[in-house]
Amino acid sequence: MAIWQWRLMFIPEEALLRKYDVLPLAIPQDVAEDSLWWSDIQPAVGFEQQIDLILPEATSWSTSMRMWGEKHGDDAHVCYVDESKTTVEEIVFRINAGAISPELVRRICILARQLGCMLMTAEYEILAPDESMVLTAINHSTAKGYIDDPVSTLRKLGQPEVQERLNYPMKDKGSKPPRTNE
Repeated sequence: MAIWQWRLMFIPEEALLRKYDVLPLAIPQDVAEDSLWWSDIQPAVGFEQQIDLILPEATSWSTSMRMWGEKHGDDAHVCYVDESKTTVEEIVFRINAGAISPELVRRICILARQLGCMLMTAEYEILAPDESMVLTAINHSTAKGYIDDPVSTLRKLGQPEVQERLNYPMKDKGSKPPRTNE
């Protein structure tokens, strides 16, 4: 993922409500990364045709994935459990923060609502599929910050609290990721 792309992962609302009593504003990174959100819930057969209406299909580098859009622009992918492409594992859109399309955001939100999904950002924030909420989040994102002021944004990425949030947690929950003192 390019730094100027802003990621939105579709999470079935029902799966979130099974894990939490109410819809959370954000979820811990380890829960977000380790949960099999689509294991018990699947979108309607043929939902990919809706993505075809949003972005043009692209050639996938994996036999168990379908892709749409442009690699370093607006894109989407659906990962499946295997090559049969019958069981969804992940649905993700990435929005180019350098050329934000309100129409693209609108269509993504419509699809999310049709699939009964909430949207999870790369920072593990949970958003309702509401265009104004999504556009506001994009405009306050690292991706948009990079477009507006790349030097300042890259300097902020070096800050320890940001680095810690970006590091994938170690499987041993008792140990913290090593820090560098550079």
